[in-house]
Amino acid sequence: MKLRAKILGGYGILLVLMIVVWGGAVVNLHQLGKAGEAILRENFASILAAENMINRIERQDSAILLLLLGYEEEGQSQFRTNEMEFVQWLGRARDNITIEGEARIIETIDNGYHDYLATYVGISRLYPSSSREAGEFYHETMLPVFQQVRDACLALRELNQKAMVDTSARAQRISRRSILSMTGIGVATGGLGLLFSIGGGVGAFIKRKFFTSRPGI
Repeated sequence: MKLRAKILGGYGILLVLMIVVWGGAVVNLHQLGKAGEAILRENFASILAAENMINRIERQDSAILLLLLGYEEEGQSQFRTNEMEFVQWLGRARDNITIEGEARIIETIDNGYHDYLATYVGISRLYPSSSREAGEFYHETMLPVFQQVRDACLALRELNQKAMVDTSARAQRISRRSILSMTGIGVATGGLGLLFSIGGGVGAFIKRKFFTSRPGI
């Protein structure tokens, strides 16, 4: 009876150990999944903001070309509409700074866009009184500022895309390591259980064979 109690106690300890280890693994993997999901969601929000800013400033550039072609009212309306939307998406990007280098890029976009709006005031003063000067101003002054802002928006998008890829790869590595470590612990725990079983069985056999069969023992 005493030997059986020891065996059951050993199994109980192993069972508790396995439950604790596997429970910890489940909790850690769940927390890792939630953290990775949150990071990816934040990166996606910045990518979406960058995509929309690229789209809006490209439409503003098209609006300037409409203006230079003589469609003044349509060009001004399109420029101002997309200006408001660009500013909204820039605000969303500014509120969602989560990775290193993102704040600097957003500051570049902000400063560049202020310069871009200033060039719009300049071209509006030249057109329609001097369409030739307005065209030259667009090509020499406004277009480079537009490209600068657009390139900064592209950099913001690429930075967050890279962060998403890196985060996903890191989460997969951690997940694989956790699975391997938990598997190793599980195998070790199972081995200990097997040793308990063999040891208990051998002990019981020896006791029955050499002790219980002899009178007076």
